[in-house]
Amino acid sequence: MNRISALLVSCASLALISACSQSATDTPDADSGTRAETSATTGLANIKVVEADSGEYFAWLVTEPAIPIVAVNMAWRGGETGDPEGLEGATGFMTYMMNEGAGDLDSKAFATRMEELNMSFGCSSGNDWTTCSMRTLSENFQPAMELVKLALEETRFDEEPFARAVEQTQVALKRAETDAGTIAGRALIETIYPDHPYARYETPETVDAITLEDVKKQRDRIMARDTLLISVVGDTSEAEVQELISSTFSGLPATSDVQPLEDMILKSPPEEPIVRDLPQPQSRVVFMAPGLKRDDPDFIAAYVANYILGGGGFSARLLDEIREKCGLTYGIYSSLGARQYLGTWSGAAQTDNANAAELIARTKYELHKMATEGPTEKELADAKAYLTGAYPLGFDSNAKIAGNMLGIQQAELGLDYIATRNDKVNAVTLEDVKRVSTKYLSPDKFTFVVVGEPENLDQIDVLYAEISAGERVCR
Repeated sequence: MNRISALLVSCASLALISACSQSATDTPDADSGTRAETSATTGLANIKVVEADSGEYFAWLVTEPAIPIVAVNMAWRGGETGDPEGLEGATGFMTYMMNEGAGDLDSKAFATRMEELNMSFGCSSGNDWTTCSMRTLSENFQPAMELVKLALEETRFDEEPFARAVEQTQVALKRAETDAGTIAGRALIETIYPDHPYARYETPETVDAITLEDVKKQRDRIMARDTLLISVVGDTSEAEVQELISSTFSGLPATSDVQPLEDMILKSPPEEPIVRDLPQPQSRVVFMAPGLKRDDPDFIAAYVANYILGGGGFSARLLDEIREKCGLTYGIYSSLGARQYLGTWSGAAQTDNANAAELIARTKYELHKMATEGPTEKELADAKAYLTGAYPLGFDSNAKIAGNMLGIQQAELGLDYIATRNDKVNAVTLEDVKRVSTKYLSPDKFTFVVVGEPENLDQIDVLYAEISAGERVCR
């Protein structure tokens, strides 16, 4: 996923496990506490921490014999922010090449071997993490991991698949030039964090500059043993997992060359919305303010507050007031983003050009109401009921469990997080939600961007005053 897309994507799916840890997601040093928990117990009693023979890295294991499938997820600290300047896109190409041939197997032969093993394997990159996943039948677990080892250590980096990846990327970048979401993301970057590595993104020029040697260097810099996290779920044993993780990853470099970054502080928002012209009948509206990182003690309270504001799939204040009552949009949402060096509170909607000013005014009014009044008791109770009731849906397959356990490791939430997460949500009080809403949701903290041909944006303040005074009512 490129950085512009990641900027505006809701983290609702990851929130099932860690309330947006990052995706996917971006966290403090993995070595600061997770490895020390090898003997800890948890309410989900079948999680085991299995160390490699060397003791350098480990896997979280859930043995589940009911389905003869094994899912393995892997992550390394380091991602697209580590692309060399002028070579933005190198890490993305590296992950693309990971299943395009290894050892004696070219791209086609590698795919054929995966088919023979009823196996899937692929990698991806985000701002701060590079991840891979593997799925296979339990009877093929050992040969499948041998193929993973080959892919990680003896990636072929052949010219043909690399040229294909470059061509596909260039087409996507050309298409992105007229994509409202991409344009909005770049406008935010230029306005509130232009000088941080999070602000860098691939362009046609940087893509053309990348060589196969650059891509290979990214693999060797990132995919090292010292930042490796692993989760395994399925029909396997502790002994088998210990043997396979010991052999699969032992040939990786011992230490990574990923350098930490400074935390990013967003610049103050401009008084007026940022406008980017794009000839189309509707305007894309995005808004962003400083938020919380995942290790903030108030993060869960903010997570509940966000659900009430705009995180609910079917009912939330922004949806109820702006879509249902006023009919200004088909959808509007808000979300928390928690990358390793930045927390944000953001949202987006789309509306007719003629309605852009009113949509912004009403969004600001709902932010103001949350910041000054907080939620009702019923809203809080409904949010808790949904968030705790939906949580088990993140664990209804081996693949989901493996992915969620990896996210918990990345966020350093601890072995007991699965057992205690709902308790943390239920412990949030009305005063907690009011406190975080007051701190973060004042509308003057938000930068608004409009992409399209919006009308009457100079009337936003007038409309806001009318809405606040009850003089402009939808129904």
